Amino acid sequence: MAASFKHERARKFIVSICKRINSAEDDDAQEAAAASFGGEFGTKGLGFECRSIVEAAGGTAADRLLGTTPEMQAEVSQWLSFASSFDAAKTKLKNLKIDGRLQLLNMHLEDRTVFAGRGVAISLADLSMFAVVHEIVSDEESYPELVQLSHLLRWIDYIQSKDAAAKIFPRIPVEKAKFDPPQQQSTVALACNRISLASLSSSSSTDDKTAAKSVKKTGAEAAAAAATSSSSVRPQAATGSAKTLTTNAVAVSQRAAVSETAVREESKAAEATTSTAQQRQRDHQQVAQDEESSSKKKINNQKPAAAQKKKESDTNVSVLDIRVGLIKKVWKHPGADALYVEEIDIGEGNVRQVVSGLAKFLTLEQMQNRKVLVLRNVKPGKVRDVLSSGLVLCASNTDHTQCEPVVPPDGARIGERITVAGYEEGLSSPEEILNPKKKQFENLQPDLTTDDAGVANYQGKPFMTTAGACTSSIVNGTIK
Repeated sequence: MAASFKHERARKFIVSICKRINSAEDDDAQEAAAASFGGEFGTKGLGFECRSIVEAAGGTAADRLLGTTPEMQAEVSQWLSFASSFDAAKTKLKNLKIDGRLQLLNMHLEDRTVFAGRGVAISLADLSMFAVVHEIVSDEESYPELVQLSHLLRWIDYIQSKDAAAKIFPRIPVEKAKFDPPQQQSTVALACNRISLASLSSSSSTDDKTAAKSVKKTGAEAAAAAATSSSSVRPQAATGSAKTLTTNAVAVSQRAAVSETAVREESKAAEATTSTAQQRQRDHQQVAQDEESSSKKKINNQKPAAAQKKKESDTNVSVLDIRVGLIKKVWKHPGADALYVEEIDIGEGNVRQVVSGLAKFLTLEQMQNRKVLVLRNVKPGKVRDVLSSGLVLCASNTDHTQCEPVVPPDGARIGERITVAGYEEGLSSPEEILNPKKKQFENLQPDLTTDDAGVANYQGKPFMTTAGACTSSIVNGTIK
């Protein structure tokens, strides 16, 4: 089958990236890898073919684009499967409102730079998703509506800024927010600010005492000067005229009044300086008290915050320990015609016995050797006197006339745990047994559905394995 124009762009894009990353490696190895790039896209989906190109390239490109840790590799695999299902749905914007899946991508990128991982390094998840998203949003008629998807547009601008993308994909116009820098202060204003700061910093209680002493000294000198002036008038009064004596007396009186005023003003200035220093000290004490109070509040809030986080984790899909299983044996329930009893291998070494209400919908032959999803951590209990230690997850239509087990993809490992993007935090230590009093599974059921392509999901995010998404032939159904 010939590759579509879109897929041809994707192939060239990924080939260019791989060659650039591996450019410093062995020439013979590069020549062999380049030969594998010439193949056309097959029918297994865009994500699968993108992975095939990178694996053929090998070397540093494979490590960097597929991830070097199991966690990163699993996350990249999830998005490759999502890219395949997204591409197969052939979603278009045109005259409709913003597509729901684009809104999910926008939400995912709200606190991320790239699709997989928490850094800024581009992985194969970004390259394959860009090839799919570019075709959907490249129609000029969709540009006005794309303004709502600010996080997705930021990511598009980041990927298309790379040389390889710019040479292959037409550019999607992204209008960036304008930034007006604050006006700089003049040199004179900056100098005045520095002087004011220096003056405030140099003020202290020691300076205040020195200023007070200076005021006292100035007052004493003024009084002495007045006394000297008075004594110098007396000889002049004895030898001079009355007019001269009067003039000198007035002058002395004026000088004494000026000196007294100066002393009072300097005393007031000293008191103001002392008051400022005391106020500054009180402010420092208040800041210290506020910091201590804030620290105590933070310590007191730690326990409620931890409790809130635990409460939130109890109400999302990460508490469900869902495993890929294989039905090894199945028979009819001895006490109920609508029930089957199955022995299912979920990778624990021993099989689990599970009771399921599927006898009305599937034959024994259809159940035998079938891969299913098993909720492992439900509390074991008897169903019509037969012990059941798990729950087979099934999709059903609205009137419950159709019901079948959700199916993992070919290549999914027995015992592999199902993941949902954004809820990986609880994967390392799931609850051993769900608490029946909390009704965790019952509260999550309204958000467990299949979409219009039959992909099983939680709040629109697909159930994933390392081999791809889990599906059902029942579309827009509920999962129980």
